[in-house]
Amino acid sequence: MTGEIWEYEATKPSDGMLKSRPVLIIGDDGNNQLQFVDVHYVIISSSADCGIYDVELDASLSNQTGLYKKSVIKTTKIYTGSKTKMKHKIGELPSDKKKEFIQKYKDYQLDIVSKFQMT
Repeated sequence: MTGEIWEYEATKPSDGMLKSRPVLIIGDDGNNQLQFVDVHYVIISSSADCGIYDVELDASLSNQTGLYKKSVIKTTKIYTGSKTKMKHKIGELPSDKKKEFIQKYKDYQLDIVSKFQMT
């Protein structure tokens, strides 16, 4: 499941409404011995600008992964949600883009942690 692109019924933070959108699954808490397993995902947007930590998918690569147009994997938009909101698998991220995502995700997390200092 990790590295797969799914249609997910996410709750929009702005108004609490549900919106189906493509997401990249980056993990789950299945090893946490919980009754209900959540998934961890990042949003894939076709309308957002690409930031320094984001991964851009050109139109050709987007089509190969099951998306319809040029898209951006928003590495900084990390969410956890119910597995029950997963609708259907759209595709899978190619290995070179997985590597790029992992590196940018690590860089982003290091940036966050470096600013979080113990006092």
